[in-house]
Amino acid sequence: MKHPGLFLVVLFGLPLNEGKRTTAKPICKTDACKQIGNEILSYLDTTVNPCDDFYRFACGGFIDTAEIHSDQVDNSSFSQVGLKVDEQLKIIVSEPPTEDEPSPFRSLKRLFSLCMDEEKLDARGVGPALTIIKAAGGWPVLGNWKRKRWNILDTYIRLRKFMVGQDSLFQINVVEDIRHNSRRIIQVDQASLGLPQELLVEGPNNPTVKEYFRLMVDVAVMFGAKRKTAMNQLRLSLYFEIELAKIMTVKEKRRDFNRMYNIYKLSDMSAELCWNWGSLLQRILPESISLKRDELIHVAEVEYMKKLKRLKQSYPKKVIANYMMWHAVRNMMTLLTTEMRNRYQNFKNILWGTKKRQPRWKECMDIVSGLSEGPLSSDLSSALSSLYLRKFFDRTSKRVASKMVEKIRQETSLLIKELDWMDQQTRKRAEYKVSQIVQHIGYPDELTDNRKIEELYNGLVLNKTYFFEACFDMDRWFDQYHFRKLRETVNQSDWKTHSNVAIANAWYNPIENSIMFPAGILQSPFFNAKVPMYINFARIGTVVGHEIIHGFDDKGSQFDFRGNLRNWWDRESRNKFNNKKQCMINQYNAFKDTRTQLYLNGVNTQGENMADNAGLKLAYRAYKRMKRMEAGLPNLEQYNNDQLFMLSAATLWCSRTRLEALKMSIMQDVHSPKEFRVKGSFANMPAFARAFQCKLGAPMNPHKKCFVW
Repeated sequence: MKHPGLFLVVLFGLPLNEGKRTTAKPICKTDACKQIGNEILSYLDTTVNPCDDFYRFACGGFIDTAEIHSDQVDNSSFSQVGLKVDEQLKIIVSEPPTEDEPSPFRSLKRLFSLCMDEEKLDARGVGPALTIIKAAGGWPVLGNWKRKRWNILDTYIRLRKFMVGQDSLFQINVVEDIRHNSRRIIQVDQASLGLPQELLVEGPNNPTVKEYFRLMVDVAVMFGAKRKTAMNQLRLSLYFEIELAKIMTVKEKRRDFNRMYNIYKLSDMSAELCWNWGSLLQRILPESISLKRDELIHVAEVEYMKKLKRLKQSYPKKVIANYMMWHAVRNMMTLLTTEMRNRYQNFKNILWGTKKRQPRWKECMDIVSGLSEGPLSSDLSSALSSLYLRKFFDRTSKRVASKMVEKIRQETSLLIKELDWMDQQTRKRAEYKVSQIVQHIGYPDELTDNRKIEELYNGLVLNKTYFFEACFDMDRWFDQYHFRKLRETVNQSDWKTHSNVAIANAWYNPIENSIMFPAGILQSPFFNAKVPMYINFARIGTVVGHEIIHGFDDKGSQFDFRGNLRNWWDRESRNKFNNKKQCMINQYNAFKDTRTQLYLNGVNTQGENMADNAGLKLAYRAYKRMKRMEAGLPNLEQYNNDQLFMLSAATLWCSRTRLEALKMSIMQDVHSPKEFRVKGSFANMPAFARAFQCKLGAPMNPHKKCFVW
């Protein structure tokens, strides 16, 4: 921590109110205020001019002193709260099940207990996975595969029923129809890969792709393959995966939902898009659902499916079989032996910069909470959330947070009214969309009703003896649960779809036009009812504004107030919107991270950048509209409330991140690195420059500012 020096005293020694001197104000002396005051003070680096680099000014002390746990990729407010929630959940699932509690609670605790028994997992070895491999047609690299008996669709269907590797060529899911969101539709989309597309397209000589290949070979050897055979055969399957990555649509183009909305009659799909889709889909659906010849299917990436047809014809069956079975094994390997988990962790260490595996309880917690990597993760999150809010959540937070959300919503409507670039009709539609946003704050009341929890998991029976089988029982039930909903009318207010609340995050759903702020995020440092409101507005208020604006970013703006994909924009207003967002794209494209020497991707991050900028602006406006003087913070007496708002907002993003994780983030994350989430949004905010008296032309007060909302 660097304490305030002469520079700060000279430039910022007197309290400011948008550049004006004010009289002395009272200081909050409660424990909560002392804690947050000390936290912010410890985060600062006051040797830096805030007008030059506000992120370093607000976070330099934290960056210089924070430690990253050896199993973590970063240390930040989000990771800290996430760990706190996980430790609370650990207490819940570690309690022994009792016969008088609902069966989903017992299933949750048993699954966690089975996961923790590594000795039993090691004793079984790879046997459980070999059983699936054999039943799915064999893995050529192991020598238990017959070319004449092998069929790509039969293999896909078998893997789908086992819930492993079913996304290796394409993904099939039941989703809400984005143009008619009262109904559901079967969607076919492009594959999910074992590495980010951005890495695979660089080819087999990319260092990370080389490590991926070593992982493939080592795992195959653990399953009984000869190393030389594995190297020869799996190298070809890697080449196939690289070619698959090359024909996939890149993220930048997957932001246009109209481009991706391609509806086919089932009877027309086979002729144009390869394979007998009618047979394939019918065989993976529950027996109670029959498909019609004119069944409508949503094909997200038509060109990919056409190219896939040509690609599979250019490779031998053996290569494709090895590829498909590798992806099945990739889904299963962390459920098997300690040796295999350690080998996979070594690969993750190279990818993300971590040093060791997470504690076993954390790995198991991710599985039972539905947060683990890949498809093999439980979805007992609703049962877990029910127990979490009963034991740990302060329910008064729900009421206070709801009021704040409403204030930010009202501020959004006022902001839209003031826009000079939007025509009157489009503005009215935008205002109406804001008014129709559905709020899900804290938790649905049904989570406290044991009977409702029992109904939700009706029909779920998990293996009580073996962890591996129990996971597949869970995944098959969940898959069939979604398929059974195909013919049901969508209920957008259904509590079941908003019941995962033991999570430190928030989100906007464009298909519902709804915002979700679960119980897990309604706690310090995001929210604390015992501190001045400028802190809450700066933190949870900014998050609220951020999520609301997602309804009006480049993706959310494609959906109307009901959540349907529909153009509600005047052409001229849409053109002006595009020009304004291009300013922000260019601005973030120009940001270069000094540690990695990589430039940001302003296209992939445009929606989040737009939300960051407007969310901060909305929270500040809503706070200022309160027009009340609040007490300052101890040890930060030299800062006025406007400055404390800015500091509270910025310190939320303080992060120390591993270099490898930062590279991965810049490459594939839709969020900008936290440093630039501060630099970009505060530099575009005139109120920040006024609060800290930044001269026009300073790095944090540039002549050209970009804003959309």
